[in-house]
Amino acid sequence: MKSYFTIRPIPLIVSAAFPAPIWRWGGGKVVPMCWFAWYIEGLGRKILVDTGAIIEQLMAAGFTCLRQVQSLEQGLGKVGLEPRDVDLVIQTHLHFDHTGYARKFSKAKFLVQKTELNYHRNPPPLAIDPRTCNKELLDALNWEVVDGDYQIEEGLRVLFTPGHTPGTQSVAVETAKGTAMIVGLCSVDETFLPPETSKDNLPVFVPGITNDPLQGYESQLRITKLADIIIPIHEIRFAFTDRVPAV
Repeated sequence: MKSYFTIRPIPLIVSAAFPAPIWRWGGGKVVPMCWFAWYIEGLGRKILVDTGAIIEQLMAAGFTCLRQVQSLEQGLGKVGLEPRDVDLVIQTHLHFDHTGYARKFSKAKFLVQKTELNYHRNPPPLAIDPRTCNKELLDALNWEVVDGDYQIEEGLRVLFTPGHTPGTQSVAVETAKGTAMIVGLCSVDETFLPPETSKDNLPVFVPGITNDPLQGYESQLRITKLADIIIPIHEIRFAFTDRVPAV
């Protein structure tokens, strides 16, 4: 009998006014955003996607209009976990706002793309990418390195979806209502919902913070073809969603 799984969003920080994360579009438009960790419920192992952001680090980097929703421990507690319970963390990418609490998961392996780990071990100048992961954290974590698409367990796999960073990956979860995709690229709903007047020429918007916009565009097209449920990783509506799919 086929097993199906549930995604439990764990919202940590919201921003009420964030520049729309859309490449060359929006004209100064701002949107609300959220930083999450995500728990994959129903597997044998305890698996988390990303470890969230630390509000002080976001403030130091110039992020504004921020509010702490809950602590990491409070969020994990709502799904019956403590950091020490987690067996595997899937890192969509290694920007500091997705690895903020990584050190708390002392017993976990961290699954990352080879390209991504190499990029952060040999980072570009901060002016090009100011969010790279620091060397101390890279050396401290227990890595499980993969190269391209990779099946973790039956019903759970990662897809290589570069663009936001060279080694961004997205997480495909088989649910009772089809394949749900936690999108590793920095995105919100609007990234995947361009206006009707643009859809013929531009079926998706490239995320605004991008290492390679063409790669990001192709990754998004791939995601839209494979996913029945798209979960943009910064979409604030999931802060008000207990589980995906909803019961």
